[in-house]
Amino acid sequence: MDAAPVDPRDASWEISSPTYRVYFWRAAEAPSGTPGHGGWSSDEWRLTGARDLHEVLEWADLRSAGRSYTLHVEVDVAEGRGLVNLAGVDPTRP
Repeated sequence: MDAAPVDPRDASWEISSPTYRVYFWRAAEAPSGTPGHGGWSSDEWRLTGARDLHEVLEWADLRSAGRSYTLHVEVDVAEGRGLVNLAGVDPTRP
């Protein structure tokens, strides 16, 4: 990781109340007699109206029930809706 000073005036827009997504991940059971697991399943949530990122992290931690999760911010641009990953690792990505 690199860190450097930044001029806060270089940003032309910001989102003051972002929409978050939380994906809870669970390893699916493999068929009987098969080693490993049978892939991944996820439980997806869209969060709006959060005070800040800390509230979202607290919400996700309380509901994770031992599952890992990924946390994203939704961003709408000309090409469509996208996600900015804030935390966690998507186990389905190489």
